[in-house]
Amino acid sequence: MTVSTQLTQAWPIAAFFLILVLMLIGMMILSYLLGNKTKSPAKNLPYESGIVSVNENKTRFTSHFFLYAIFFVIFDLETIFLFAWVIAFKESGWPGFIEASIFILVLLVALIYLWRVGALTLKRRHQPFRAQPHQQIRRLR
Repeated sequence: MTVSTQLTQAWPIAAFFLILVLMLIGMMILSYLLGNKTKSPAKNLPYESGIVSVNENKTRFTSHFFLYAIFFVIFDLETIFLFAWVIAFKESGWPGFIEASIFILVLLVALIYLWRVGALTLKRRHQPFRAQPHQQIRRLR
């Protein structure tokens, strides 16, 4: 294979990455130019996007709630691996079947472990948000 044929085969990939980088730079410049430039105390709070809810009946979610999301992502990725195995079922043969069975067994052991340690049960209900003492003093004034 000559150098010229290698270059003609690689230019679409190089063009893709060049366009990708240019788009990313363009989006960052546009977000800088068009974005809000205000500074407020709410931006430093640990809420998503710096937005503080104006609702008085806020709900505080414990970290246990987010474990469900993490478990979902982990067990969802397994599906992708198993889907690839199903597509290549004929080519992989018995060795592929044994590997997929071991993979499923490891996942099953992990799921049983999570169930046994109580990671899949809600230990307490979500509690309403309580204002901090300095916020309560401000309300009284």
